[in-house]
This record gives sequence, C-alpha cells and structure tokens, in this order.
Amino acid sequence: MQRDHYIISFILFLPFLALAQYGHGTVFDNYGGIYNVVQNPANSVESKYRYHINGMSYHFFNPTDIGETDFQDINQNPNGFNALKFSENEGNASNENNSAVNQDIMLPSVLWGFSPRHAAAFLWRSRSYTDYQGYNGGLWARLSNADYNGSISINTSNFNNTTHQWDEFGINYAFAAIRGNYHFLKIGGTIKYLAGRRGTEVRGSITTDENGNVTSVEKLTYLNTSNEFPPSNSNMDTEGFYTYSFGFDYNGQGIGGDIGLVYEWRPRETNRVGARNSSATVNTYKLRLSAAVLDIGSVKYSKEDRNSEQDNNIEKREITYTGNPLSTSDLPTLFNELNGNNDLDMPIQQGSVTFALPRSLHINADYLVLNDNKYYVNFNYVQALTSKEDEFTNSRFGMATLAPRFETPDFSVSIPFAYVMETSSIHVGLAVRYKYITAGCAALANIATGKPLNHVYFGISLPVLEEVF
Repeated sequence: MQRDHYIISFILFLPFLALAQYGHGTVFDNYGGIYNVVQNPANSVESKYRYHINGMSYHFFNPTDIGETDFQDINQNPNGFNALKFSENEGNASNENNSAVNQDIMLPSVLWGFSPRHAAAFLWRSRSYTDYQGYNGGLWARLSNADYNGSISINTSNFNNTTHQWDEFGINYAFAAIRGNYHFLKIGGTIKYLAGRRGTEVRGSITTDENGNVTSVEKLTYLNTSNEFPPSNSNMDTEGFYTYSFGFDYNGQGIGGDIGLVYEWRPRETNRVGARNSSATVNTYKLRLSAAVLDIGSVKYSKEDRNSEQDNNIEKREITYTGNPLSTSDLPTLFNELNGNNDLDMPIQQGSVTFALPRSLHINADYLVLNDNKYYVNFNYVQALTSKEDEFTNSRFGMATLAPRFETPDFSVSIPFAYVMETSSIHVGLAVRYKYITAGCAALANIATGKPLNHVYFGISLPVLEEVF
C-alpha cells in the first residue's frame, strides 16, 4: 500500500516535468548511481549497485538575472549576439548582467561495482556551456529590439561571452582506501577524451552616452572555431551557432578529467549491518563529507583537425573605435567589421586556439537526521576555479544548495533550495527518484508564474542493486 502511494505521487508530479525537457541533473542521494559519479568520481565504489546503466538523461540549467534564453530551439544556441531575449520593461537591466546556460546529455553509460573495494564506470556525455558576464542589459535589449523603450545605464560595459560544445568519453575508477568499523574513505578519478565540436567567444568594452549611443568600443574581439559569423542585421538574428547532431563531426580534441574523495563517519548507532549482510547495500554513515574538482582539461582547435571543406584559418578579429557617437542602429556595422570586412584593424590570425573547460570545486556534506536511514539533509557548494577574465574559458557560476531529503532504495524525494552567486537568485525545486526514473526541477515558482523553466533534468536508467546477503 505504501509503495502504491509513492507511485501515485510520482505520476502526479510527472506532467509538470513534461512541460520542460529532460535531464539527469544534480543528484545527492545514495542511490544516484552513475549520476553521482558525474558529481564526484569517487562515488562509483560502494554505490549500492552492482550495475547501473544509464539509457538517456538530460540536464539543463540557466541561471540568469536578465532576459530569457531560447534553449528549446537547438539551432539557435547562444553565440554572443543571439539567444538572449529581453522584454521592453526589463526592470533589472544594469551594467553587470549575467547569464549562463549549461546543457548536459548523458548517452548510454554504465557503472560496474566489480568488488567491495573497487568500481569502474564508462561515461559518454555531450555537453554545451555558455556564460554571459558583465553585459549591459539595457544596451543588449535595445540591440535585440528596435522598438525598445527602456533605459540604458551610462557607463562602460566590460563584457564577455564564451560558448563551447564538446563530447567526452570518460573511464572512471574508484577504490576504498579506508574501510574500518567507524571510518570509510574512498578516492576516485575519471580520465576523459574530449572531442570538441565548436567554440566561440565575444569580449570587449562598450561605452554609451546619455542617449544610449555608443561613443567608444575598445578591443571588441570575436573568435569562432567554425569561421561562421551571425549575419549583421538590426535584430542580430542567426540561423544557428551550430547544428546539433549525435554524429562524430569533431573539430578539436583534448584530454581532461575529474578527481574526488568521499569520507563517511559511521558511528555504532548507524552502523548496524548483520554479519551476513553486505554493507554496500545499506546506508551506515551519520555524516558524509566529499570534495571533487571537475572539468580539468581543455580542447585544442587547429587547422589540422578541421574538416577539409572548412576554411583552415582560425581568426581572432578585433576592433577598436573612438569617434562620433554611434546609434544602436549603426552597431551592426561594427559586427560586420568583425565579419572580415575590417577597415579599422587587421584581423589577428591564429592557427589554433585552446578552449578550457569550466573547471570547478564541489564540496558536499550529507547528514543523517534520524537514525532509521531515511531522513537526510544535504549541503552542496560549487565554486568556479576559472576566471571570466581568462580568454577562451568558461566560468561556472557559484552556487550553494541546501536540500532536505527522504530516501529508500526504490524511492527518494528532496526539496533543494539553491542560491546562485552571480545572479543573486534563489531557486526552490523538487527532485524525485523512483527505480528507473530520476527527475526534478529547481524552478517550481516559474511553473506557477508561467515563466520559462531555468532548471530541469530527467533520466532513465536500469539499476541492478548489490545482493543484500
């Protein structure tokens, strides 16, 4: 009867998830299996599973303090000039607006716990990450809408946008370094082959006067590894930054990895495992602490790796302008200059360019509130280890999440409260796991108000639990 109640609750929640898309998201419970390996590579050992096979999962996260990102049309991904949508009465347009888009598709992957002390996994992911930082929201709202009537702050906007799409094929290994009665420590790592699809970056400094006209442009640079450029028109529309496919059409390559460790304190009152029982099948800790450094590495794009039908030059184009004020209707001329019709400065030729992954530090603490192994509270902190000042480098937004949780081997539910530093935004969501399905959303308020979702995930997997005896 109790299990039927769980099933009914999940079915009632599922239609809300269908409004968004799919995604595997951020999973903190003890039965996340291969999804937990993404968060910390040490989680593969004693994962509660002999095998955990991911079929397909999708994760989308879009923290923003201005505008809306059109992620549903994959052919209009962010490229520095499009994808951000602004309303005419955007109240929080400032000189330091920030937005990020993180999309992560996990393709068929498998975790294998081949012994009590050792585990391995294979992960295949297709990822896209873009960050807009330091944008003058009013200026870009006016650029994207000729009828924009909002105010534009009078100052210099030092902005940058880096967008990168790549696939990664990872081999994970983790082992139990300490497996005592009260203390448990596991260490793990994942090495990845990185196959780059495409990258682009726009950065520079634009100064406006009291009428919203541009008075100077300093070191406005643009680089796109595909040598494609959005057409110069008043709406800054484009057919697409890239055409997404699951083929093996790669233009860059590199090596990367993750590394992490997990410590568990297992006092006598929670460490109740029978002599014939497997400790890997039950939760025995009172407190679990973990740390991981993710997305170490970079992808190099060079003419040797590019398709023969493409231009073999990778160009970083730069413009510097100071003179008569330019109205926003004149700005496409500047972008046309960047497109190669450059009479102001010659393009800076680059035979190759290296895009760094959004390297970040993840710290997690999980506490068992009641000793019946069902009620937990989790704290997770994410800190970027890259800077937005670094060229051709994505920088992950900092985030702190507090999530109370109820879990059993077949079912878990948690309510995450997340705070994003760069956008000063708070998100409240709901995450559910029932056997083969993991799903959640950190934007329940957006559903209630009719706004677009900025976080959603969904995953389908085949779990094979460890034997109890």
